[in-house]
Amino acid sequence: MYTMVERRRINLETLNDTVERAQSEAFPQMQAAAGFIGFYLVTDEKANINTAIIVWDSKEHSDKYIAASKDWWKALDDLGHKLETCNEGETTIGLQPTT
Repeated sequence: MYTMVERRRINLETLNDTVERAQSEAFPQMQAAAGFIGFYLVTDEKANINTAIIVWDSKEHSDKYIAASKDWWKALDDLGHKLETCNEGETTIGLQPTT
């Protein structure tokens, strides 16, 4: 598995527009992408930071999606959601609940 973790400072003035666009544009494209495993968004309301976690089958799947979705990443920038950090790499440990 390959994981991308991106932290962005939230622009509260454009947040509603961003959520609407994500639901109609970005999320369907992501869900239909080959190798997509999951997406999680963690919101730190006190710090106005969103942390997006995207999990893929492989780096190749992630790279292909990122290249195809450049308009979405630019839209986030244009909407004022400032990129703080972006880390990505092979997922080295994964835990599931025991039964």
